[in-house]
Amino acid sequence: MSEVKQERLQNRLGPQIQEFRAACQTVQLATVDADGKPNVSYAPFALLEDGYYVLISKIARHARNLLENPQVSLMMIEDEATSKTIYARTRLTFEANVVLVERETERWQAGVEALKARFGEIIDGLSGLEDFKLFRLEPTQGLFVKGFGQAFQVSGDDLVDFVHLTEGHKRIEDGQEVKSA
Repeated sequence: MSEVKQERLQNRLGPQIQEFRAACQTVQLATVDADGKPNVSYAPFALLEDGYYVLISKIARHARNLLENPQVSLMMIEDEATSKTIYARTRLTFEANVVLVERETERWQAGVEALKARFGEIIDGLSGLEDFKLFRLEPTQGLFVKGFGQAFQVSGDDLVDFVHLTEGHKRIEDGQEVKSA
């Protein structure tokens, strides 16, 4: 992709990605335990410059999975009620590395303060419980899907790398490309 075309794409999609993420309060987490058993859950999040911060009790399966296997897939997805079509909901997904943030560090304070700014006083109570752990999810590579035939690879710092799909959906009977269901 030419540098000019790349810049135009970034200027168009970068703000859309930021706006979409800002509208989401929770992130879905796909985790795997030490035996390879998958689990899907969610957690409220706050975004700082070095990743997504989630505060989760180690009593919860997904927190234990993050401790055992520090890899996660995360997703933010458009609400079903506001989606134009259920098959093409807007979504932002990332593969991410997991870092346990130690208590009483600068990162702990920053993460807890960011969560408190988004979710209020409940964070004071939860962060004061021994079983609650603060995790930083460091995104590596991702995908921003705006609809049918509109999927874009995204780097961990929201740089749109290139158009992910080089061809669209095709009808079985005549092979014609379609842009919507």
